[in-house]
Amino acid sequence: MAGAKEKKAEPLKLGIIGSGLAVKWLHWPALKKLNDKYRVVVCCDIDPKAAQEVARLAESDLNSPGCRVSTDYREVLAADDVEAVLLSLPIHLTSQFILDAVRAGKHVIAEKPLAANLEQGRELVDTLRGFTDTKVVIAENYHYRNDFAKVKEWMAAGRIGQPFLIQMVSRFWTETSSGFSSTPWRQDNQYRGGIFADAGVHQAAALRELGGEVEQLQAFTKSVHPVMGGLDTVVLNLRFRSGAVGSLVFAGAAKDQAGGMVMTDILGSGGAIHLTRGKAVLTEGNGKEARVVEEYNDPDHDGGYVGEFENFYRAIRENAPVVASVEEALKDWEIIMRALDSAESRSVVLL
Repeated sequence: MAGAKEKKAEPLKLGIIGSGLAVKWLHWPALKKLNDKYRVVVCCDIDPKAAQEVARLAESDLNSPGCRVSTDYREVLAADDVEAVLLSLPIHLTSQFILDAVRAGKHVIAEKPLAANLEQGRELVDTLRGFTDTKVVIAENYHYRNDFAKVKEWMAAGRIGQPFLIQMVSRFWTETSSGFSSTPWRQDNQYRGGIFADAGVHQAAALRELGGEVEQLQAFTKSVHPVMGGLDTVVLNLRFRSGAVGSLVFAGAAKDQAGGMVMTDILGSGGAIHLTRGKAVLTEGNGKEARVVEEYNDPDHDGGYVGEFENFYRAIRENAPVVASVEEALKDWEIIMRALDSAESRSVVLL
């Protein structure tokens, strides 16, 4: 028994495949907070300088002396000292790399979305059913957000009565001279849906977190951005299985004073909730008579990244349930892909 307890406390030996901006900007702050749970054994990228940079970070931030560098992901998957891999790759590569890693006996945490299209996502989920001893987490951080958890708690307790409308807005300018969207694979994408697929899958996850499963949807789309390929502007209307209705306004080519705005309003028969990044406000009443009943500010709001890496560790070491499973990720992805079907066919789509 003592040996089992010691095993659970051991840091997870991690290999990183794809050492780009997502690892450095999004994952690294979370890994630093969990530096007692992770050791990076090897960093891999087709660009050796990128791999070397992350390897140096691993040595300084995660107590990972001797972290190796590779340009061949197959070396990482063949390494006996790698227990799990973090995949941060172009969308069109993710599904195959997940399968390769699982077949090599490695646990996987992979950036969202899980596949390049719906058929590929379904095939991945079906295949992974045969690998019950391997943990796979899709790093959809919205499934781990504390502010969403608080809002769901209020809703479940009946604090706003019966929810009947969820309105979500995500509006931003996609900068192509620097940052994520300067990468060639995002500008000349080899996957369906462009910016809406890449970024909008977050909103799909959020809608499911707050409203439950979707039974019908209808979408209208435009391509506005002068550089980015694919779709960037979407109006999506939904009906949830609960009977509530919802809408998402997504604009990835928006230049205005509200740039970067992401907000959600949930209206119920007895009140309303306004949700922005890390902050939720519960109100009752109408107009001038409306009053704030409760506010929640997540003191550690990081978008859920710590939560996803904590879940990955506990799933492997303690057999905890995976929150953002491939099955959940497929449901998120289905909303995006079926929205594209709706826009192309000019019809309401049933899920």
